[in-house]
Amino acid sequence: MDIEQFIPSIISLIVTLSLVLLFDFLFRKRKLFSREKMIQQIIFVVILVTGILFIIFTLPITVEDKNLILTFVGLIIGAIITFSSTTFVANAMAGIMLRLINPFRVGDYIKIDGTFGRVTEMYFLHTQVQSMDRDLITIPNIKLVSNPLKTIRSSGTIITTTVSLGYDISRKEIEKGLLKAAEITGLENSFVHVEKLGDFSITYKVGGLLKDIESLITARSDFKKNVMDTLHDSKIEIVSPTYMNQRVFSEDYVCLPPKEPKHDIIEIEPEIKTEEIIFDKAITAQMLDRIYITAETLAPRRKEMEENIKQIVDENTRNDLKKQLAQLTIKEKEIKPLIQELKTLPDITAKSDENKDVDVEGMVKTDKYVVELAELHIDVEKKIDQALEKQQ
Repeated sequence: MDIEQFIPSIISLIVTLSLVLLFDFLFRKRKLFSREKMIQQIIFVVILVTGILFIIFTLPITVEDKNLILTFVGLIIGAIITFSSTTFVANAMAGIMLRLINPFRVGDYIKIDGTFGRVTEMYFLHTQVQSMDRDLITIPNIKLVSNPLKTIRSSGTIITTTVSLGYDISRKEIEKGLLKAAEITGLENSFVHVEKLGDFSITYKVGGLLKDIESLITARSDFKKNVMDTLHDSKIEIVSPTYMNQRVFSEDYVCLPPKEPKHDIIEIEPEIKTEEIIFDKAITAQMLDRIYITAETLAPRRKEMEENIKQIVDENTRNDLKKQLAQLTIKEKEIKPLIQELKTLPDITAKSDENKDVDVEGMVKTDKYVVELAELHIDVEKKIDQALEKQQ
C-alpha cells in the first residue's frame, strides 16, 4: 500500500493534534473561557471525537473496513459509557445541570454533607472546594445535585449562637445583653429567640444578618466573644445552674472572670484576616472572576452612554459628558495590558502549592483599578440620566 494514500489521514491527525495544542494554549495562556472550565473540556472532547472520525474516514481502506472500525470504536465507547454510567455520565449530566440552574459561583460559600468551604473551580465532572482547613476538596457533580446544597448568598447570611442561662435571671436583661452583642458585631435585624425551656436552664438563640460574608468565619467567632463580654459586663453568669465545685465559696460568690483595667486591654487587629489564610485560592479565584466580568462590561456600557449622550440637547452638557467619556476610554485602554498580564499567569487554582506563582500584589492592584473604573462609569451614567430627565 502506497504511503501517499495515508497522507489525508496523516493530515487529519496533525490537524487534530494542532487544534488540541492551540486550544490548550488559548485556555492556559489567553484564558479563553477561563471561567467556564466545563466548556473547555467539552471543546477538547468534540475536537478529539471529530478528529478520530476524520482519520477513520480518510484511511485508504474499503467502506466495509471503515464501517467495521467505526462499529468497533462505537462498541468501545458504548462499553466505557456502560461501565462508567454511574460515574462519568452521571457526573457529566450533573455538571450540565449545575451550569443551567447556576446555584453557586466561584468564591461562594457552600455546605453539603458536612463539607463546608468556598468554591475555587467548577469542572465538567467535579467541583473543587477549599475547606476551612485550607485543603482542596473534590466533590463529584452528581453529589451536588442529588443532595441538599446550602449556598451562602453574597447579599448576606444569618449567623447565630446559643447560650443556656438560669431561670433566676431576668429574660429582659438577657435579651438586652444579647442584642447589644449582635449590634457590636455589626449584625443587622438582630433577634433573640427562646429555643428550649429545660429542667434547669433556658436556651436562648441570638442572631442577625451579616452583610459582609467575606469575613464570615471571623464574624462568627467575634459574635461569640461579644456575647460573653456583654453578658459578663451585665453581671450575668454564663454557667449551668447545676454547676458544682469541690471548693467552698461564700454565698455572694459570682462566677465571673476578674475585671481587667481598660488601659491594660489592647485590642490587636490582625494584619491578615483568618479567611485570607483559609480560603486563599478561593479568594484569588473570585478576585480574578470579578476582574474579568467587570472589565468585559465596561466597553458595552460606554457605547450605550455614547448613544444616550447624542440625545442630550444642551451642547455644553453634551460636550462635557463627551470629555468624561473620552477619559473613560483612555482608562479602559490602560487597563487592558494589566488584565492581559493576569491571563498569562499560571493557573492559581492548581492543587500543588509548589507550582503556584501568582503575582497577588499585581492582581489586587488590577482589581482595585477595575472597581474604581466601574465606579467612574456609574458616575457618568448618573449624570447622563440626570441630563435626560431635565429635558423631559
